[in-house]
Amino acid sequence: MAAHHIVVLDNICPPPEVNFAHQLTQYDTTSPEQLPARLKDATIAITSMTRITREGIQAAPHLLLIATNGTGTNNVDRVAARERSITVCRVPAQNTDAVSEHAFALYYALRRKIIPMHNLTMGGVTWSQGPAFKKLLGDPPRTNSEETLVVIGYGAIGQRMQAIGTALGMRVLVAERKDSDTVREGRVSFSQAIGEGTIFMAAAPLDDTTRHMLGTSEFEAMDPTALLVNVGRSGIVDEKALVAALQGGQIGGAATDVFETEPATRENCTLLDLSIPNLVLSPHIAWHSSKTFIGTNAVSKANLEAFVAGSPINVVD
Repeated sequence: MAAHHIVVLDNICPPPEVNFAHQLTQYDTTSPEQLPARLKDATIAITSMTRITREGIQAAPHLLLIATNGTGTNNVDRVAARERSITVCRVPAQNTDAVSEHAFALYYALRRKIIPMHNLTMGGVTWSQGPAFKKLLGDPPRTNSEETLVVIGYGAIGQRMQAIGTALGMRVLVAERKDSDTVREGRVSFSQAIGEGTIFMAAAPLDDTTRHMLGTSEFEAMDPTALLVNVGRSGIVDEKALVAALQGGQIGGAATDVFETEPATRENCTLLDLSIPNLVLSPHIAWHSSKTFIGTNAVSKANLEAFVAGSPINVVD
């Protein structure tokens, strides 16, 4: 067979060194408009964040493999890939520690009001006014032992969240699927979890059963001091309902690393509004760690070499 043409569509994760003949083309970023031309001669496409659309796939007559550098494959039109018998593979479980730790970083930023306290201190005035500054920070925060952590999505990241929460002395509940008629051992019903939680950490994938699983009715049922942290997939939280819940004081605060439209801008995202209270945002960076890069490179190498050898691994249907 002729040498493969590997096209790397973004430079977030460097491509692995592979043991088969190939031509390598790399791009720092790829826009939707640039995608078709860049995939035209590719046999293997590698993406970390770039969306691979139906239009891009249709313009790539030689494309055989789409390799994503993440756990999720929501950035790939898998229906279009399936129609063309193009294999899609992923890199599972390499960001587990980074994402779960980032979730707790966001939690502490919210519960301990780190950003308001930083701004207050940097202002150089309010602190010197004595007890008045305490009023700006609201009621005293809970400690770990007073929290009930609800884990939503019990894959590798959710399990790691459970372990961290338990080690910190939190009561930890694992929520059953929202649409489930039964409750598996070690879990509680979704409705019970919503009613008892004081922290909700979401690490669920996005599909038809999880889209907007956290919306108006869930926020209304939560403790008004409860915090929501989403490091899973953006669509599992209804962003407009979240804004309303924060503005109406239905929940105590929220933090998210993921957005319904990415990159998020003031034009496409209702969350990018400085008037929304008790909200902490990060730019889909929870995965970012040295361990993630090392593991991703190793699994990506294995994925590519296994596919070329005729025994693909980590394949997504």
